[in-house]
Amino acid sequence: MPKLEFKRKSELSRKEVSDRLIALGRALASGPEVELGSGGDSLEIVVADRLRWELEIEVDGDEIEIEIEIGWRDGPSDDASAEEQAESVTPSPVRTVRRGRPRKTSAP
Repeated sequence: MPKLEFKRKSELSRKEVSDRLIALGRALASGPEVELGSGGDSLEIVVADRLRWELEIEVDGDEIEIEIEIGWRDGPSDDASAEEQAESVTPSPVRTVRRGRPRKTSAP
């Protein structure tokens, strides 16, 4: 299959971002066919049952960035390691921070 890239960038309110993330979550939960769109363009994709999940949070001065990456292969994947399978079944604990800005702490 040829390479296809669908990329959109925009500035949204926190509520708009929340609505889009919720819609994506509902689409993923409802079945393998997911329609994604932005600005009048849309793309329907078939999502595998097993996915790779990556969460990255980066703080650089006053710039904070959260990246969520979800990936999979079209065919069955029997070569996933036990560690990858365990990570996908057991999510890492998340610590809630109640500060205005995240702060990096150093080990003692």
